[in-house]
Amino acid sequence: MSTVQIINRHDDLFAVLIYCSEQQIFGKPACFTTLERICINQERGALLSQLNQETPQSEVRQYQCPPKLESKIRFITQKVIDNHLITN
Repeated sequence: MSTVQIINRHDDLFAVLIYCSEQQIFGKPACFTTLERICINQERGALLSQLNQETPQSEVRQYQCPPKLESKIRFITQKVIDNHLITN
């Protein structure tokens, strides 16, 4: 994954977490369960370790959300884009 792809993915994951939190603030059900949010944050941490130039290669983390969660992330990302909360 290129640096730009990593940054875009990190931004998308952050956006869906914000969207989920805002839904709860407005009294709507959360988009993700606590465990799904943990998985999303695990991937965000892995992406940050890949971007950090000071992290030794042996300590760079690799993690991707499970396929079922990935489809949910894509669906919510599209909702966020459709609501003009982020640009594609």
